[in-house]
Amino acid sequence: MSLRTDIETSRFFAQVEEFGFFDTVEEHLPEAFTMIYEIARILEDASHAISSSLAPILELHDPLAERDTTDTIIVPHVPDAKEYEADLITSVTEVRYIYPYQHLLPEAVFLQKLAERSLWMPRTKSPRNFRYQSDSNRFAPDDRKQKVYILFDTSISMQQHYRIHLAKAIAFLFLRKNQRELGTIFFRTFDLRIGDLQFARDVPSYDRLIRNMMRLDAKGNGTSLQKALLTAIEDISHESQLSHAQILVITDGVAHVDLEMLQEKLGSQITINTVKIGSSRLQLDHVLIEGLVASSQSPYAQKIRELIQQRKDLESQARGATGQHRVHALQSQITALNSLIQSQTEKFSGQLAEKYGLQIEKLSTVYVQVDDITPHQLFSLSEEKVREFEELSCALLDALQNERQLEDIQRAAILYDHLMLLMKYNQIDAPRFEQAARELENMLDHILNKPSTSADEVTISDLERAQLRNKLDGGSIKSTVSLAMLLRLTLLKVVRWWRTRRQIRSFAMLSGKKLTRRKYK
Repeated sequence: MSLRTDIETSRFFAQVEEFGFFDTVEEHLPEAFTMIYEIARILEDASHAISSSLAPILELHDPLAERDTTDTIIVPHVPDAKEYEADLITSVTEVRYIYPYQHLLPEAVFLQKLAERSLWMPRTKSPRNFRYQSDSNRFAPDDRKQKVYILFDTSISMQQHYRIHLAKAIAFLFLRKNQRELGTIFFRTFDLRIGDLQFARDVPSYDRLIRNMMRLDAKGNGTSLQKALLTAIEDISHESQLSHAQILVITDGVAHVDLEMLQEKLGSQITINTVKIGSSRLQLDHVLIEGLVASSQSPYAQKIRELIQQRKDLESQARGATGQHRVHALQSQITALNSLIQSQTEKFSGQLAEKYGLQIEKLSTVYVQVDDITPHQLFSLSEEKVREFEELSCALLDALQNERQLEDIQRAAILYDHLMLLMKYNQIDAPRFEQAARELENMLDHILNKPSTSADEVTISDLERAQLRNKLDGGSIKSTVSLAMLLRLTLLKVVRWWRTRRQIRSFAMLSGKKLTRRKYK
């Protein structure tokens, strides 16, 4: 197998391309974005603990599957003459086609119906065939397939322990494993605010949805899970194609929802499945407890509100009392009420602590909790995987020495970033990754800083080279500035330069005038 074949058949590059990281030249990609590749690789291993725990959620379950056999039966072609619908005759000549039972009518009634053209006959019609079943594994939506509405948590707490990366890998594998079974896909992010609605109804929008998801950051303040669920329920209620939809929630679960109200809103037609990442719990404080006392329908909360009202009445009486004995008696009652309120509040707090923030579990048909990932364990690679990255690095170096294709430069930048990530968490194999990374860095530095000798190679202006050279001076693998990010900046400028050049040529062809670019000294 040739080195070029190694590059083109690389699972790493194929996966990263599927994530959409090669689609556009960007100045910024999410931090440690290639970690999603390693997480997805782990989740695809059925023997891994995380993969085993996620098994119930990754396989799509259609609540109507027992009544719907269209998944396994392919509807054959039915010719036009084989399907009929009842219709009235339009002329006397069609009387020979009428349903036979009508000949039993009294003669006078029969003749009257014949004259009125109100006799019934079977008329052929074009059959409605649904042929969405195929051998293709690609997304082929159909109104009768299972509809899914994904709610994706982007609150800042998802930054901890790389939860956002694990969430992306879970959502990606869910979509990929169930491509053939999925109908319309709806998608929203949520934190303190609810993100814009995205949907997939064909292959291009399906691919675009995955790529947009891979670029998400966890920067939101707060987690408004209840608002997100209500928004999803509202969307489903107003979208006829989403009847019997499933809501898939991917979150770290740090949120409180009104269980009874949401159960009523969901009804029997909408189901919720949830993946909770990590073991974070909401911490109750006195402000939160006071707010819940004022709004909760719990018997404890209702009793506390009654006691607080009694205390207010006694305090009002104490302010208007004149006799010292009366004032002292009222103060004693208020003190007793305070003790009782404190006791009831402590019981209420204990009850809340047991289930507060866990209502989503009771709402969910399928609920799965996965532990936070441990990067050092995640990047403990086999000898085969380490050698694979070394060979891939060598293949790219050889390709860049022979011909400098723009795609290979992008691949080198992506691989460089991934090797940096591997070195951070894999101390055992770090020296081997460091050697491969340094060789890639030297090659990329050469491409950026040395003049091009071929007209077919990517050209970079002298000014851009000088700017990059200043940024790269003293740079090494431990540099805080990612060389891959600098490459993306450079490639972005190259694309802009090429578009400008093409526009100048088009203008010259249409107007007959020649434009020259101003040179700066």
